[in-house]
Parts: sequence; C-alpha cells; structure tokens
Amino acid sequence: MFNTAKHLNPSRMIWLIALLTSLGCQMTRVVLVPSGDPVMLAKPTTASVYGFDSDKKLVGPSRVTLPAGWYVLPKK
Repeated sequence: MFNTAKHLNPSRMIWLIALLTSLGCQMTRVVLVPSGDPVMLAKPTTASVYGFDSDKKLVGPSRVTLPAGWYVLPKK
C-alpha cells in the first residue's frame, strides 16, 4: 500500500504545480476606466494644469504636483 503523501502520480503532481503557480504568481492587473469617468491618483503626479484668476479668466498652463489620492477627470 502506498502512502499518497510520499508518492504522487505524475498527473496529480502536474495539476498541483499548475494550481500553485496560478495562485501564487498573479500579476498586477490594470483596469481601464471608461472615458469621462473620474480616477484617483495612486502616486504623486506632475502635470500641466489650467486655472482661473479672480476675473474668471483662464490662465496657464502651470506645472504642479498633484498628490496621491486626488481625483482627476476630463473636461466634458
């Protein structure tokens, strides 16, 4: 009588290796957000931005660093 803990047949060993590989080696996934939806920044990002002055006149572009956690969205 064989002890199954010591002697695995080759097909079970292949399935075991495949299972462990698929569970332990997952790659980071990227999810594409549909155009027009706001997104949250994962790390600080340098960007060119426009703003409005006190007369509500558009000024810029100015280079600023947007901190992680801020939401950004496109002009609709």
